[in-house]
Amino acid sequence: MILTLTVLAALISGMFVASVASTVAALKREDEDFKAMVERQRAF
Repeated sequence: MILTLTVLAALISGMFVASVASTVAALKREDEDFKAMVERQRAF
């Protein structure tokens, strides 16, 4: 019983960490895209 709960807690924690990492990566990508758009607008 305790082993099952420990495994489930580890899986949930792992999924949470993966979700946070994915969100941070997406925000970085979005920020880079925004900066590139601003640079293109300055050219005109």
